[in-house]
Amino acid sequence: MRSSGVGRRAALAAPLIGLLWLLAAPSCRRAPVALGPIVLITFDGLRADVVGSINGGGEKGLTPSFDSFAAAADWAGRGIAPSSWTAPSMASLWTGLRPWQHQAIDGTRAALGGDLRTLPEALQAAGYRTSGFPSGPWLTPRLGYGRGFDELASLGDGDAAVARLEHLQDREFVWLHIPEPHVPWVRRPWLRDALRGEVPGGLPRSVEAADLGAYFDPRKPLAGEDRETYWALYRLNVAWADQRLGRFLDAVKASGRWKRALVVVTAVEGEELGEDGLVLTGGGLCRELIEVPLAIKLPRRSRRLAVPRGARPAIQRLFATLLEAAGGAPAPATAPSLFRAPGSGPVLSELYLSGGADRFSLVDGDDQLLWVTRFAPPSPAVYRASFESILRPLAPPLAPPAGLARLTGAFAAARPLSGSPPLLSLRRWEAGSGSRPLVDPRRRTALAGLLGPAWRSFLGEETTPAEEARDRAVPAL
Repeated sequence: MRSSGVGRRAALAAPLIGLLWLLAAPSCRRAPVALGPIVLITFDGLRADVVGSINGGGEKGLTPSFDSFAAAADWAGRGIAPSSWTAPSMASLWTGLRPWQHQAIDGTRAALGGDLRTLPEALQAAGYRTSGFPSGPWLTPRLGYGRGFDELASLGDGDAAVARLEHLQDREFVWLHIPEPHVPWVRRPWLRDALRGEVPGGLPRSVEAADLGAYFDPRKPLAGEDRETYWALYRLNVAWADQRLGRFLDAVKASGRWKRALVVVTAVEGEELGEDGLVLTGGGLCRELIEVPLAIKLPRRSRRLAVPRGARPAIQRLFATLLEAAGGAPAPATAPSLFRAPGSGPVLSELYLSGGADRFSLVDGDDQLLWVTRFAPPSPAVYRASFESILRPLAPPLAPPAGLARLTGAFAAARPLSGSPPLLSLRRWEAGSGSRPLVDPRRRTALAGLLGPAWRSFLGEETTPAEEARDRAVPAL
C-alpha cells in the first residue's frame, strides 16, 4: 500500500514508505489521546467569515450552533483548505497528502487511488468501529470513499446519522459530511431572521450550480442586485447548515460520551461570490475559497494541541491528528499532526485545471502569494470547460464535452510549476475578512522562493500530469 501517496518519482519511494509504516508499528506508537469516540463533521462551501465566533461576531446570529461549539472547544479558529473544491480538498483531508501527492486533482480523475491509505482505513486498523454518512457526487464509494467503513450510508435527512451518534461507543469513528451551504441554494423563509439587515425581496426558490455558470468567466463578474440576491441565499443556507450541525452535536451529547469524545468540525472549502471575480468553488484560490472555520474539542484530560490561537493550520493535518489520537502513526509524507508542530508557518494550497491554468497559494501570516502557471489561453470556452469539470463526476460511458477534452489534453502535457513563466501576485488579508493587493517585491520574491520547495517536498523531479498518471497508475473515471 502506498501510504504516502508518492509514486516512483518520489523522493521517498513506495517500498521505503512501506518500511516506515512497519517501523511505526503499535509498539512504537505514542499513547492515544482518545479512548472514547472520534466524530468528524465536515461542511461543503462554508467560508470562515460567515461564522460569527470566527469572524469576531461579524455574522452574529447566523451560526449559533457552531459558535456554541467553538466556545466550548479546546481550539477554534481558521484553517486553510488544501484546495478550493471538494474532490482534491477532501482527498487531502482523507489521506493527509497534498493534492499533487494524491493526484485526485481534476473532475475526470477524482477517485482515490487504491494504494492510498485513508483515514477510516487507518482508524479501522487501530481498532475503531467506523461509520460514514457522506453526501454529494464527489464523496461516493465509486470514488473510494467507502473504503474502511463498517457502515456507510448517505447523509440524506440525517436521521440515520443521528441514530448512530446517539448510540456512540468508545473506540468508534463517525464522519458526517453536510453538503450545505454549497449549491443548490434553497430559499428557506423561516430562517430570514438570521440575516442581518435588509433581505432582497423575491428570492428565487432555489439556485443550482448551472444557473451560475456564466459568472465563472471573470469578464462577467457577479455584482449589484444579483450579488445581493445570491449572497442572501448563500447565508440562508449557512444558517440551515448550522441548524443541521446543532442537531448532530446534540445527538453526540445524548450518547453520554460527550466528555470522552474528540469532535472536529470544519469545512473542505469555502465559497466565492464575486470577491475575486468568480463564483462558487474551484475557480481560484482567493481567501474566501480556502480560509475555512475549524474547531476541535478534545477529550477531558487529553494531551493538548501544539497550535497557538490565531494560527491558520492546514486542514489536511487533521489526518495525522486523528490517527495519533487513536494511537496510530502517520507516514512521514503526510502533513504533521496538530499535536506536534506549531503550525504557524506558510501553508500551501493547490488547484489544477482551472481556467486554463494551474494555481498555487502560499499563506504566511496575513500575506498570501498567488502563483499562476498558464497552459491554455483564457477564453469563454476555457472557463466553461473548467466549470463543467467540477459540476459532477463524468462516469463511463459518458465522454467529456469537447471543450473539456481539449483543456484536459493541454493540462496533461504541461508541468505544473515550470510549464510557463508564472504570474505572481501578493495580497494582504484584512482583519476578519477580505484582502487587498500588496505591493512589496521583496516579500513577493521571498514567498515565491518558499512556494517551490513546499510543493516539491516528498516529490522527486517535476513531471507532467500525464507522466504522473502513467507512473502511478492514477485511476480515471
